[in-house]
Amino acid sequence: MRGLAFLLAAGLAIASSGVVAAQGASDSLEREARSAFRGGRFRDAAAKFQDAAASAPDPGRRGKMEMQAAWSHFNDRSPKLSREAARRAFVADPSMEIVPEFFSPDFLRLVDEVRAAARSTQIPPPPPVDLAELKRVCEEKLRDGRAAEVVYDLTNLPPGRLDSEGLVLLARAYDVSGRPADAAEARMQAGAVARTAPPAAEAAAPVRPAPPLATPTPAPSAPSAPDRSAAVAEILSGGRSALQRGDAFLAQSAANRALELESNSSEAYRLLGDSYAARGEKALAEANWKQSLKLNERNEGTLLSLSDFQLGERNWSAAIDYLDRATALNPANVGRFVSIGRKARAAGDLFHAIQVFASAARAAPEDGAVQTEYGAVLVQGGRIDQAVDPLMQAAALLPSLPAVRTNLAGVFLRKGLRPEADREYREALRLEPTNPAALLGLGTLLLEAGRAREAATLFEKVLQADPRSTSGLVGLARARKATDGLAAAAAVLEQAAKLDDGDVWNEAGAVAFERRHFTEAVTLFDRALAKKPASPAYRANQERAVAAADFLSAAGVETPRD
Repeated sequence: MRGLAFLLAAGLAIASSGVVAAQGASDSLEREARSAFRGGRFRDAAAKFQDAAASAPDPGRRGKMEMQAAWSHFNDRSPKLSREAARRAFVADPSMEIVPEFFSPDFLRLVDEVRAAARSTQIPPPPPVDLAELKRVCEEKLRDGRAAEVVYDLTNLPPGRLDSEGLVLLARAYDVSGRPADAAEARMQAGAVARTAPPAAEAAAPVRPAPPLATPTPAPSAPSAPDRSAAVAEILSGGRSALQRGDAFLAQSAANRALELESNSSEAYRLLGDSYAARGEKALAEANWKQSLKLNERNEGTLLSLSDFQLGERNWSAAIDYLDRATALNPANVGRFVSIGRKARAAGDLFHAIQVFASAARAAPEDGAVQTEYGAVLVQGGRIDQAVDPLMQAAALLPSLPAVRTNLAGVFLRKGLRPEADREYREALRLEPTNPAALLGLGTLLLEAGRAREAATLFEKVLQADPRSTSGLVGLARARKATDGLAAAAAVLEQAAKLDDGDVWNEAGAVAFERRHFTEAVTLFDRALAKKPASPAYRANQERAVAAADFLSAAGVETPRD
Protein backbone atom coordinates (compact mmCIF):
# COMPACT_ATOMS: atom_id res chain seq x y z
CA MET A 1 0.00 0.00 0.00
CA ARG A 2 1.39 3.34 -0.90
CA GLY A 3 1.60 5.75 2.01
CA LEU A 4 0.31 8.65 0.05
CA ALA A 5 -1.14 11.55 1.96
CA PHE A 6 -4.45 13.09 1.12
CA LEU A 7 -5.92 16.24 -0.33
CA LEU A 8 -6.95 18.97 2.02
CA ALA A 9 -9.93 21.09 1.20
CA ALA A 10 -11.55 24.03 2.91
CA GLY A 11 -15.06 25.31 2.37
CA LEU A 12 -15.93 28.47 0.51
CA ALA A 13 -16.39 31.36 2.91
CA ILE A 14 -19.72 33.09 2.29
CA ALA A 15 -21.67 35.78 4.00
CA SER A 16 -23.97 33.69 6.23
CA SER A 17 -22.62 33.47 9.78
CA GLY A 18 -24.02 29.96 10.10
CA VAL A 19 -22.17 28.78 7.01
CA VAL A 20 -18.97 30.39 8.30
CA ALA A 21 -19.38 28.45 11.56
CA ALA A 22 -19.95 25.23 9.63
CA GLN A 23 -16.83 25.96 7.61
CA GLY A 24 -14.79 26.30 10.80
CA ALA A 25 -16.15 23.04 12.16
CA SER A 26 -15.41 21.26 8.89
CA ASP A 27 -11.85 22.61 8.87
CA SER A 28 -11.30 21.47 12.46
CA LEU A 29 -12.61 17.98 11.72
CA GLU A 30 -10.46 17.78 8.61
CA ARG A 31 -7.32 18.58 10.63
CA GLU A 32 -8.19 15.81 13.08
CA ALA A 33 -8.76 13.42 10.17
CA ARG A 34 -5.44 14.33 8.60
CA SER A 35 -3.64 13.74 11.90
CA ALA A 36 -5.29 10.33 12.26
CA PHE A 37 -4.37 9.41 8.67
CA ARG A 38 -0.71 10.34 9.19
CA GLY A 39 -0.72 8.21 12.33
CA GLY A 40 -1.99 5.20 10.38
CA ARG A 41 -5.42 5.26 12.09
CA PHE A 42 -7.28 5.02 8.80
CA ARG A 43 -10.65 4.00 10.24
CA ASP A 44 -10.67 6.99 12.60
CA ALA A 45 -9.59 9.20 9.72
CA ALA A 46 -12.49 7.97 7.56
CA ALA A 47 -14.99 8.76 10.32
CA LYS A 48 -13.52 12.24 10.83
CA PHE A 49 -13.58 12.94 7.10
CA GLN A 50 -17.24 11.94 6.97
CA ASP A 51 -17.95 14.31 9.87
CA ALA A 52 -16.07 17.04 7.98
CA ALA A 53 -18.26 16.30 4.96
CA ALA A 54 -21.37 16.52 7.12
CA SER A 55 -20.29 19.95 8.37
CA ALA A 56 -19.26 21.22 4.93
CA PRO A 57 -21.32 24.24 3.78
CA ASP A 58 -21.16 23.49 0.05
CA PRO A 59 -21.35 20.41 -2.21
CA GLY A 60 -17.83 20.81 -3.61
CA ARG A 61 -16.18 20.57 -0.23
CA ARG A 62 -18.56 17.80 0.84
CA GLY A 63 -17.50 15.78 -2.19
CA LYS A 64 -13.80 16.27 -1.45
CA MET A 65 -14.18 15.23 2.17
CA GLU A 66 -16.14 12.12 1.15
CA MET A 67 -13.37 11.25 -1.32
CA GLN A 68 -10.84 11.53 1.47
CA ALA A 69 -13.03 9.21 3.54
CA ALA A 70 -13.01 6.78 0.60
CA TRP A 71 -9.19 6.97 0.44
CA SER A 72 -8.97 6.34 4.20
CA HIS A 73 -11.27 3.30 3.95
CA PHE A 74 -9.16 2.03 1.06
CA ASN A 75 -6.01 2.26 3.18
CA ASP A 76 -7.92 0.46 5.94
CA ARG A 77 -8.51 -2.41 3.46
CA SER A 78 -12.26 -1.82 3.36
CA PRO A 79 -13.07 -1.66 -0.37
CA LYS A 80 -16.85 -1.83 0.17
CA LEU A 81 -16.86 1.19 2.48
CA SER A 82 -14.40 2.92 0.15
CA ARG A 83 -16.77 2.48 -2.82
CA GLU A 84 -19.71 3.76 -0.84
CA ALA A 85 -17.84 6.88 0.27
CA ALA A 86 -16.64 7.48 -3.31
CA ARG A 87 -20.24 7.14 -4.52
CA ARG A 88 -21.36 9.77 -1.97
CA ALA A 89 -18.54 12.02 -3.17
CA PHE A 90 -19.80 11.94 -6.76
CA VAL A 91 -23.39 12.41 -5.63
CA ALA A 92 -22.30 15.57 -3.81
CA ASP A 93 -20.12 16.83 -6.67
CA PRO A 94 -20.53 14.91 -9.96
CA SER A 95 -17.89 17.02 -11.72
CA MET A 96 -15.24 16.65 -9.03
CA GLU A 97 -11.69 16.50 -10.42
CA ILE A 98 -9.35 13.81 -9.09
CA VAL A 99 -5.63 14.63 -9.02
CA PRO A 100 -3.91 11.29 -9.84
CA GLU A 101 -0.65 12.12 -8.06
CA PHE A 102 -2.42 12.11 -4.68
CA PHE A 103 -3.61 8.50 -4.81
CA SER A 104 -2.46 4.98 -5.64
CA PRO A 105 -3.24 3.37 -9.02
CA ASP A 106 -5.50 0.74 -7.39
CA PHE A 107 -7.58 3.41 -5.69
CA LEU A 108 -7.82 5.42 -8.91
CA ARG A 109 -9.22 2.34 -10.66
CA LEU A 110 -11.83 1.99 -7.94
CA VAL A 111 -12.76 5.66 -8.29
CA ASP A 112 -13.06 5.33 -12.07
CA GLU A 113 -15.40 2.37 -11.65
CA VAL A 114 -17.57 4.27 -9.18
CA ARG A 115 -17.61 7.36 -11.41
CA ALA A 116 -18.63 5.27 -14.43
CA ALA A 117 -21.41 3.61 -12.44
CA ALA A 118 -22.62 6.99 -11.20
CA ARG A 119 -22.74 8.36 -14.75
CA SER A 120 -24.63 5.35 -16.08
CA THR A 121 -27.22 5.48 -13.32
CA GLN A 122 -29.93 8.08 -13.45
CA ILE A 123 -30.22 9.18 -9.85
CA PRO A 124 -33.68 10.62 -9.20
CA PRO A 125 -33.81 13.92 -7.39
CA PRO A 126 -34.22 13.54 -3.64
CA PRO A 127 -37.80 13.89 -2.40
CA PRO A 128 -38.77 17.09 -0.57
CA VAL A 129 -37.69 17.07 3.06
CA ASP A 130 -40.48 16.67 5.60
CA LEU A 131 -39.04 19.01 8.21
CA ALA A 132 -41.48 17.97 10.95
CA GLU A 133 -40.68 14.27 10.44
CA LEU A 134 -36.94 15.03 10.29
CA LYS A 135 -37.08 16.85 13.62
CA ARG A 136 -39.03 13.98 15.19
CA VAL A 137 -36.46 11.42 14.02
CA CYS A 138 -33.59 13.63 15.22
CA GLU A 139 -35.20 13.85 18.67
CA GLU A 140 -35.24 10.06 18.83
CA LYS A 141 -31.60 9.86 17.68
CA LEU A 142 -30.57 12.33 20.38
CA ARG A 143 -32.29 10.23 23.03
CA ASP A 144 -30.40 7.21 21.71
CA GLY A 145 -27.06 9.08 21.94
CA ARG A 146 -26.55 9.35 18.16
CA ALA A 147 -25.66 13.05 18.16
CA ALA A 148 -23.24 12.80 15.23
CA GLU A 149 -26.03 11.50 13.00
CA VAL A 150 -28.24 14.42 14.04
CA VAL A 151 -25.49 16.87 13.09
CA TYR A 152 -25.13 15.15 9.74
CA ASP A 153 -28.89 15.14 9.04
CA LEU A 154 -29.49 18.76 9.99
CA THR A 155 -26.41 20.27 8.35
CA ASN A 156 -27.06 18.51 5.05
CA LEU A 157 -30.28 20.44 4.45
CA PRO A 158 -30.23 23.19 1.82
CA PRO A 159 -29.27 26.56 3.34
CA GLY A 160 -32.19 28.36 4.98
CA ARG A 161 -34.43 25.27 5.41
CA LEU A 162 -33.96 24.86 9.16
CA ASP A 163 -36.42 26.75 11.36
CA SER A 164 -35.63 27.96 14.88
CA GLU A 165 -36.70 24.62 16.46
CA GLY A 166 -34.42 22.71 14.10
CA LEU A 167 -31.52 25.01 14.94
CA VAL A 168 -32.11 24.53 18.68
CA LEU A 169 -32.10 20.78 18.05
CA LEU A 170 -28.80 21.15 16.16
CA ALA A 171 -27.34 23.14 19.07
CA ARG A 172 -28.26 20.30 21.47
CA ALA A 173 -26.55 17.81 19.15
CA TYR A 174 -23.44 19.99 19.09
CA ASP A 175 -23.48 20.14 22.92
CA VAL A 176 -23.60 16.34 23.18
CA SER A 177 -20.79 16.08 20.59
CA GLY A 178 -18.54 18.35 22.66
CA ARG A 179 -18.63 21.29 20.26
CA PRO A 180 -19.78 24.23 22.42
CA ALA A 181 -18.71 26.95 19.97
CA ASP A 182 -20.83 25.42 17.19
CA ALA A 183 -23.71 25.01 19.65
CA ALA A 184 -23.57 28.69 20.60
CA GLU A 185 -23.53 29.69 16.94
CA ALA A 186 -26.57 27.49 16.19
CA ARG A 187 -28.49 29.06 19.09
CA MET A 188 -27.65 32.56 17.79
CA GLN A 189 -29.04 31.57 14.39
CA ALA A 190 -32.14 30.12 16.04
CA GLY A 191 -32.78 33.45 17.76
CA ALA A 192 -32.26 35.34 14.51
CA VAL A 193 -34.66 33.04 12.63
CA ALA A 194 -37.27 33.36 15.39
CA ARG A 195 -37.12 37.17 15.26
CA THR A 196 -37.62 37.26 11.51
CA ALA A 197 -40.37 34.59 11.33
CA PRO A 198 -43.89 35.95 10.53
CA PRO A 199 -46.58 35.86 13.30
CA ALA A 200 -48.57 32.62 13.50
CA ALA A 201 -51.84 34.28 12.39
CA GLU A 202 -50.14 35.83 9.41
CA ALA A 203 -48.51 32.54 8.56
CA ALA A 204 -51.87 30.74 8.71
CA ALA A 205 -53.67 33.27 6.50
CA PRO A 206 -54.49 32.13 2.99
CA VAL A 207 -51.99 33.26 0.44
CA ARG A 208 -53.49 35.49 -2.22
CA PRO A 209 -51.90 35.53 -5.64
CA ALA A 210 -49.79 38.61 -6.21
CA PRO A 211 -50.55 40.83 -9.17
CA PRO A 212 -48.30 40.17 -12.14
CA LEU A 213 -45.14 42.26 -12.30
CA ALA A 214 -44.05 44.13 -15.33
CA THR A 215 -40.74 42.29 -15.34
CA PRO A 216 -40.00 39.07 -13.43
CA THR A 217 -37.51 39.25 -10.61
CA PRO A 218 -34.41 37.35 -11.68
CA ALA A 219 -33.20 34.53 -9.51
CA PRO A 220 -29.87 35.00 -7.77
CA SER A 221 -27.09 33.96 -10.10
CA ALA A 222 -23.54 32.82 -9.63
CA PRO A 223 -20.84 35.50 -9.70
CA SER A 224 -19.77 36.53 -13.17
CA ALA A 225 -16.40 35.36 -14.46
CA PRO A 226 -14.67 38.75 -13.87
CA ASP A 227 -16.10 38.93 -10.33
CA ARG A 228 -15.04 35.34 -9.64
CA SER A 229 -11.53 35.99 -10.97
CA ALA A 230 -11.24 39.09 -8.81
CA ALA A 231 -12.39 37.13 -5.76
CA VAL A 232 -9.89 34.36 -6.47
CA ALA A 233 -7.07 36.88 -6.89
CA GLU A 234 -7.97 38.51 -3.57
CA ILE A 235 -8.12 35.17 -1.76
CA LEU A 236 -4.76 34.09 -3.19
CA SER A 237 -3.19 37.41 -2.25
CA GLY A 238 -4.34 36.93 1.34
CA GLY A 239 -3.00 33.37 1.26
CA ARG A 240 0.40 34.56 0.03
CA SER A 241 0.54 37.12 2.84
CA ALA A 242 -0.32 34.43 5.38
CA LEU A 243 2.44 32.18 4.01
CA GLN A 244 4.96 35.01 4.28
CA ARG A 245 3.96 35.41 7.92
CA GLY A 246 4.60 31.69 8.44
CA ASP A 247 0.93 30.66 8.68
CA ALA A 248 0.93 27.70 6.27
CA PHE A 249 -2.47 26.41 7.45
CA LEU A 250 -4.20 29.70 6.68
CA ALA A 251 -2.46 29.83 3.28
CA GLN A 252 -3.61 26.29 2.57
CA SER A 253 -7.19 27.16 3.51
CA ALA A 254 -7.07 30.18 1.18
CA ALA A 255 -5.81 28.02 -1.68
CA ASN A 256 -8.67 25.60 -1.19
CA ARG A 257 -11.23 28.41 -1.05
CA ALA A 258 -9.82 29.68 -4.33
CA LEU A 259 -10.16 26.21 -5.85
CA GLU A 260 -13.81 26.10 -4.78
CA LEU A 261 -14.37 29.20 -6.90
CA GLU A 262 -12.06 28.25 -9.75
CA SER A 263 -11.18 24.56 -9.85
CA ASN A 264 -8.62 25.00 -12.66
CA SER A 265 -6.59 27.74 -11.00
CA SER A 266 -2.90 27.06 -11.54
CA GLU A 267 -1.99 29.74 -8.97
CA ALA A 268 -4.22 28.13 -6.33
CA TYR A 269 -2.47 24.78 -6.79
CA ARG A 270 0.86 26.57 -6.64
CA LEU A 271 -0.09 28.17 -3.31
CA LEU A 272 -1.28 24.80 -2.06
CA GLY A 273 2.09 23.30 -3.00
CA ASP A 274 3.97 26.14 -1.33
CA SER A 275 1.88 25.64 1.82
CA TYR A 276 2.64 21.93 1.98
CA ALA A 277 6.33 22.65 1.38
CA ALA A 278 6.37 25.11 4.28
CA ARG A 279 5.06 22.31 6.50
CA GLY A 280 7.62 19.80 5.22
CA GLU A 281 5.11 17.60 3.34
CA LYS A 282 7.26 17.15 0.26
CA ALA A 283 5.20 14.57 -1.63
CA LEU A 284 2.03 16.66 -1.47
CA ALA A 285 3.93 19.84 -2.31
CA GLU A 286 5.41 18.30 -5.44
CA ALA A 287 2.07 16.80 -6.51
CA ASN A 288 0.29 20.16 -6.22
CA TRP A 289 3.06 21.99 -8.07
CA LYS A 290 2.86 19.47 -10.89
CA GLN A 291 -0.91 19.91 -11.02
CA SER A 292 -0.37 23.67 -11.20
CA LEU A 293 2.04 23.17 -14.09
CA LYS A 294 -0.38 20.82 -15.83
CA LEU A 295 -2.98 23.61 -15.78
CA ASN A 296 -0.50 26.28 -16.90
CA GLU A 297 2.88 25.13 -18.19
CA ARG A 298 4.01 28.78 -18.29
CA ASN A 299 3.52 29.39 -14.57
CA GLU A 300 6.90 30.89 -13.74
CA GLY A 301 6.43 30.76 -9.96
CA THR A 302 5.57 27.05 -10.09
CA LEU A 303 8.59 26.32 -12.27
CA LEU A 304 10.83 28.09 -9.76
CA SER A 305 9.26 26.22 -6.83
CA LEU A 306 9.79 22.89 -8.58
CA SER A 307 13.37 23.85 -9.43
CA ASP A 308 14.13 24.70 -5.80
CA PHE A 309 12.45 21.49 -4.64
CA GLN A 310 14.44 19.30 -7.03
CA LEU A 311 17.63 21.10 -6.05
CA GLY A 312 16.91 20.28 -2.41
CA GLU A 313 16.46 16.65 -3.44
CA ARG A 314 19.84 16.80 -5.27
CA ASN A 315 18.07 16.04 -8.55
CA TRP A 316 20.21 18.42 -10.56
CA SER A 317 18.93 17.53 -14.04
CA ALA A 318 15.29 18.19 -13.13
CA ALA A 319 16.18 21.36 -11.18
CA ILE A 320 18.12 22.77 -14.14
CA ASP A 321 15.34 21.83 -16.57
CA TYR A 322 12.65 23.65 -14.55
CA LEU A 323 14.91 26.68 -14.13
CA ASP A 324 15.67 26.65 -17.86
CA ARG A 325 11.96 26.86 -18.59
CA ALA A 326 11.43 29.64 -16.04
CA THR A 327 14.35 31.60 -17.52
CA ALA A 328 12.90 31.24 -21.02
CA LEU A 329 9.80 33.00 -19.65
CA ASN A 330 11.75 35.61 -17.68
CA PRO A 331 15.46 36.18 -18.45
CA ALA A 332 15.92 37.78 -15.03
CA ASN A 333 16.02 34.25 -13.60
CA VAL A 334 19.56 33.89 -14.96
CA GLY A 335 20.62 35.32 -11.62
CA ARG A 336 19.34 32.16 -9.95
CA PHE A 337 21.57 30.06 -12.18
CA VAL A 338 24.58 32.17 -11.23
CA SER A 339 23.80 31.94 -7.52
CA ILE A 340 23.35 28.15 -7.65
CA GLY A 341 26.50 27.75 -9.73
CA ARG A 342 28.56 29.80 -7.28
CA LYS A 343 27.33 27.73 -4.34
CA ALA A 344 28.21 24.49 -6.12
CA ARG A 345 31.62 25.87 -7.04
CA ALA A 346 32.30 27.02 -3.49
CA ALA A 347 31.36 23.55 -2.25
CA GLY A 348 33.88 22.00 -4.65
CA ASP A 349 31.16 20.45 -6.82
CA LEU A 350 32.66 21.54 -10.14
CA PHE A 351 30.73 18.97 -12.17
CA HIS A 352 27.36 20.49 -11.31
CA ALA A 353 28.73 24.03 -11.22
CA ILE A 354 29.73 23.60 -14.87
CA GLN A 355 26.26 22.25 -15.73
CA VAL A 356 24.55 25.20 -14.09
CA PHE A 357 26.82 27.84 -15.62
CA ALA A 358 26.39 26.20 -19.04
CA SER A 359 22.64 26.77 -18.77
CA ALA A 360 23.21 30.33 -17.59
CA ALA A 361 25.51 31.00 -20.54
CA ARG A 362 22.96 29.60 -23.00
CA ALA A 363 20.21 31.70 -21.45
CA ALA A 364 22.29 34.90 -21.46
CA PRO A 365 24.66 34.76 -24.46
CA GLU A 366 25.08 38.56 -24.37
CA ASP A 367 26.00 38.75 -20.68
CA GLY A 368 29.78 39.07 -20.53
CA ALA A 369 29.93 38.53 -16.76
CA VAL A 370 28.09 35.20 -17.05
CA GLN A 371 30.33 34.10 -19.92
CA THR A 372 33.39 35.03 -17.85
CA GLU A 373 32.30 32.98 -14.85
CA TYR A 374 31.41 30.06 -17.08
CA GLY A 375 34.86 30.15 -18.64
CA ALA A 376 36.53 30.43 -15.23
CA VAL A 377 34.72 27.40 -13.80
CA LEU A 378 35.58 25.40 -16.93
CA VAL A 379 39.25 26.26 -16.40
CA GLN A 380 39.00 25.28 -12.76
CA GLY A 381 37.45 21.99 -13.80
CA GLY A 382 40.30 21.31 -16.23
CA ARG A 383 38.16 21.75 -19.37
CA ILE A 384 40.55 24.14 -21.06
CA ASP A 385 39.41 23.60 -24.63
CA GLN A 386 35.77 24.26 -23.70
CA ALA A 387 36.72 27.44 -21.84
CA VAL A 388 38.06 29.22 -24.93
CA ASP A 389 34.71 30.01 -26.55
CA PRO A 390 32.95 31.58 -23.52
CA LEU A 391 36.06 33.59 -22.62
CA MET A 392 36.45 34.81 -26.20
CA GLN A 393 32.77 35.76 -26.13
CA ALA A 394 33.30 37.60 -22.84
CA ALA A 395 36.28 39.48 -24.30
CA ALA A 396 34.14 40.59 -27.24
CA LEU A 397 31.33 41.74 -24.91
CA LEU A 398 33.57 43.35 -22.27
CA PRO A 399 36.68 44.48 -24.18
CA SER A 400 37.78 46.97 -21.51
CA LEU A 401 37.65 44.60 -18.54
CA PRO A 402 41.17 43.44 -17.52
CA ALA A 403 39.90 40.33 -15.72
CA VAL A 404 38.42 39.00 -18.95
CA ARG A 405 41.77 39.47 -20.71
CA THR A 406 43.77 37.74 -17.96
CA ASN A 407 41.35 34.79 -17.90
CA LEU A 408 41.67 34.39 -21.65
CA ALA A 409 45.46 34.72 -21.46
CA GLY A 410 45.59 31.99 -18.80
CA VAL A 411 43.66 29.63 -21.07
CA PHE A 412 45.96 30.40 -24.02
CA LEU A 413 48.98 29.78 -21.82
CA ARG A 414 47.69 26.38 -20.68
CA LYS A 415 47.00 25.44 -24.29
CA GLY A 416 50.59 26.35 -25.21
CA LEU A 417 49.54 29.39 -27.28
CA ARG A 418 52.21 31.70 -25.85
CA PRO A 419 52.00 34.55 -28.37
CA GLU A 420 48.23 34.80 -27.82
CA ALA A 421 48.72 34.69 -24.04
CA ASP A 422 51.41 37.41 -24.25
CA ARG A 423 49.04 39.59 -26.29
CA GLU A 424 46.15 39.26 -23.82
CA TYR A 425 48.33 39.90 -20.74
CA ARG A 426 49.76 43.05 -22.32
CA GLU A 427 46.27 44.23 -23.29
CA ALA A 428 45.15 43.76 -19.67
CA LEU A 429 48.14 45.82 -18.46
CA ARG A 430 47.36 48.51 -21.00
CA LEU A 431 43.88 48.74 -19.48
CA GLU A 432 45.16 48.50 -15.89
CA PRO A 433 48.97 48.82 -15.46
CA THR A 434 48.91 47.51 -11.87
CA ASN A 435 46.67 44.50 -12.46
CA PRO A 436 48.34 41.80 -10.30
CA ALA A 437 47.04 38.81 -12.28
CA ALA A 438 48.35 40.25 -15.53
CA LEU A 439 51.71 41.18 -13.96
CA LEU A 440 52.16 37.68 -12.55
CA GLY A 441 51.01 35.98 -15.74
CA LEU A 442 53.22 38.01 -18.06
CA GLY A 443 56.16 37.74 -15.63
CA THR A 444 55.83 33.95 -15.58
CA LEU A 445 55.60 33.88 -19.39
CA LEU A 446 58.75 36.03 -19.77
CA LEU A 447 60.66 33.97 -17.20
CA GLU A 448 59.88 30.78 -19.10
CA ALA A 449 60.99 32.49 -22.30
CA GLY A 450 64.40 33.29 -20.74
CA ARG A 451 63.71 37.02 -20.31
CA ALA A 452 64.40 36.97 -16.57
CA ARG A 453 65.31 40.67 -16.10
CA GLU A 454 62.01 41.82 -17.64
CA ALA A 455 60.18 39.24 -15.55
CA ALA A 456 61.91 40.47 -12.35
CA THR A 457 60.66 44.00 -13.00
CA LEU A 458 57.08 42.74 -13.23
CA PHE A 459 57.37 40.62 -10.05
CA GLU A 460 58.79 43.64 -8.19
CA LYS A 461 55.69 45.63 -9.17
CA VAL A 462 53.51 42.87 -7.77
CA LEU A 463 55.37 42.96 -4.44
CA GLN A 464 55.22 46.76 -4.30
CA ALA A 465 51.44 46.55 -4.44
CA ASP A 466 51.23 43.48 -2.17
CA PRO A 467 54.35 42.60 -0.13
CA ARG A 468 52.68 39.38 1.02
CA SER A 469 52.14 37.97 -2.48
CA THR A 470 53.68 34.50 -2.35
CA SER A 471 53.48 34.12 -6.15
CA GLY A 472 55.30 37.43 -6.59
CA LEU A 473 58.00 36.45 -4.10
CA VAL A 474 58.60 33.01 -5.65
CA GLY A 475 58.61 34.52 -9.14
CA LEU A 476 61.14 37.20 -8.14
CA ALA A 477 63.40 34.60 -6.46
CA ARG A 478 63.45 32.52 -9.64
CA ALA A 479 64.14 35.58 -11.79
CA ARG A 480 66.99 36.65 -9.50
CA LYS A 481 68.46 33.14 -9.58
CA ALA A 482 68.44 33.26 -13.38
CA THR A 483 70.11 36.70 -13.54
CA ASP A 484 72.26 36.96 -10.40
CA GLY A 485 72.67 33.44 -9.04
CA LEU A 486 71.57 31.35 -6.08
CA ALA A 487 72.74 33.77 -3.42
CA ALA A 488 70.54 36.51 -4.85
CA ALA A 489 67.57 34.12 -4.86
CA ALA A 490 68.29 33.15 -1.25
CA ALA A 491 68.35 36.82 -0.27
CA VAL A 492 64.88 37.31 -1.74
CA LEU A 493 63.58 34.20 0.05
CA GLU A 494 64.74 35.43 3.44
CA GLN A 495 61.25 36.96 3.63
CA ALA A 496 59.82 33.43 3.84
CA ALA A 497 59.68 33.62 7.62
CA LYS A 498 57.42 36.69 7.39
CA LEU A 499 54.96 35.02 5.01
CA ASP A 500 55.08 31.53 6.58
CA ASP A 501 53.70 29.98 3.38
CA GLY A 502 54.28 26.41 2.20
CA ASP A 503 55.18 27.35 -1.38
CA VAL A 504 57.71 29.95 -0.20
CA TRP A 505 59.28 27.53 2.30
CA ASN A 506 59.52 24.90 -0.45
CA GLU A 507 61.18 27.37 -2.85
CA ALA A 508 63.65 28.41 -0.14
CA GLY A 509 64.42 24.74 0.54
CA ALA A 510 65.04 24.14 -3.18
CA VAL A 511 67.50 27.05 -3.33
CA ALA A 512 69.27 25.79 -0.19
CA PHE A 513 69.49 22.30 -1.71
CA GLU A 514 71.02 23.69 -4.91
CA ARG A 515 73.58 25.53 -2.75
CA ARG A 516 74.28 22.13 -1.11
CA HIS A 517 73.13 23.41 2.29
CA PHE A 518 71.36 20.10 2.88
CA THR A 519 70.72 20.42 6.62
CA GLU A 520 69.17 23.87 6.08
CA ALA A 521 67.14 22.47 3.15
CA VAL A 522 65.73 19.71 5.41
CA THR A 523 64.57 22.32 7.90
CA LEU A 524 62.93 24.42 5.18
CA PHE A 525 61.19 21.43 3.57
CA ASP A 526 59.95 20.36 7.03
CA ARG A 527 58.33 23.78 7.42
CA ALA A 528 56.74 23.45 3.97
CA LEU A 529 55.32 20.02 4.93
CA ALA A 530 53.94 21.45 8.17
CA LYS A 531 51.84 23.80 6.00
CA LYS A 532 50.81 21.19 3.42
CA PRO A 533 51.34 17.69 4.84
CA ALA A 534 49.62 16.02 1.87
CA SER A 535 51.84 17.58 -0.81
CA PRO A 536 53.76 14.80 -2.64
CA ALA A 537 56.17 17.36 -4.13
CA TYR A 538 57.11 18.73 -0.71
CA ARG A 539 57.50 15.20 0.63
CA ALA A 540 59.78 14.14 -2.24
CA ASN A 541 61.96 17.25 -1.81
CA GLN A 542 62.26 16.70 1.93
CA GLU A 543 63.26 13.04 1.48
CA ARG A 544 65.96 13.97 -1.07
CA ALA A 545 67.36 16.59 1.31
CA VAL A 546 67.37 14.13 4.24
CA ALA A 547 69.14 11.48 2.13
CA ALA A 548 71.79 13.98 1.01
CA ALA A 549 72.36 15.28 4.55
CA ASP A 550 72.62 11.72 5.94
CA PHE A 551 75.10 10.71 3.19
CA LEU A 552 77.42 13.63 3.94
CA SER A 553 77.14 13.01 7.66
CA ALA A 554 78.00 9.31 7.25
CA ALA A 555 80.95 10.21 5.03
CA GLY A 556 82.21 12.70 7.61
CA VAL A 557 81.89 15.57 5.18
CA GLU A 558 80.77 18.91 6.53
CA THR A 559 77.95 20.74 4.82
CA PRO A 560 79.54 23.18 2.41
CA ARG A 561 79.03 26.89 2.95
CA ASP A 562 79.16 29.72 0.41
